[in-house]
Amino acid sequence: MKPYLSPAGLKIFAHRGSTEGGATENTLEAFRFALDSGVKYLETDIQVTKDGVAVLFHDDDLSRVAGLDKKISDLTLNELERIRLGGTSRIPTLSEALARFPEAKWNIDIKAAGATQPTAQTIQAVKAQDRVLVSSFSAKRRLEAIKQLPGVATSSDASLLLKIWLQSIFNLDSALKRTLSGIDAIQIPINYGPIRFDTEAFVNKISRFGVEVHYWTINDFDEARRLVALGAMGIVTDKGKMMVERFGESHERGK
Repeated sequence: MKPYLSPAGLKIFAHRGSTEGGATENTLEAFRFALDSGVKYLETDIQVTKDGVAVLFHDDDLSRVAGLDKKISDLTLNELERIRLGGTSRIPTLSEALARFPEAKWNIDIKAAGATQPTAQTIQAVKAQDRVLVSSFSAKRRLEAIKQLPGVATSSDASLLLKIWLQSIFNLDSALKRTLSGIDAIQIPINYGPIRFDTEAFVNKISRFGVEVHYWTINDFDEARRLVALGAMGIVTDKGKMMVERFGESHERGK
């Protein structure tokens, strides 16, 4: 087991930090609230500025969060830092976040093609390889990132997930073992259209090969409890504080 996933236990991931306390998503305030609530894993997204700096932001533009018709990639870091979210918060850099919260483990989704190299360089610069999981929906971005970060934890990209599911339902165990080689977790919704990922058989098969199953984005405790009963080892949620409080000892064993 890689340091990122150790010790074994249920992992609660704060999705884009935690907005439960009123903070804007993916801000230092949101991450601070999550950590203060007992969450140990922070989920975030990476975009890249015009001058090549990796920043924590989900969308490629500012319209939804800041009401501005501007793309992250069209702004320099200096220009981006002048923009306020929710009145007082700003968009942090990956370097700043890793340094500010050295106790946290980070689940990093690389959203933009140009963000791969600055993300890897930042993680290397602060020697954070053991406390990050790096992934992307894009196979190309994920593979480029982990190539630059030998030994870093990673989860499956979108195309690999489909392959994993097909091999599991057709009981192609030898092929599945090869596909899961080098993967530490699969991070999935409960379904994708008619495809169901929330079955005991699927979770058991993946877990048998030493790969953890994490579900997103789960905000209902009863649903989270059902998934954990199936064998899920991770819950990505907007309700990190509530999940930590409700799971109690089962989550605490993951310290």
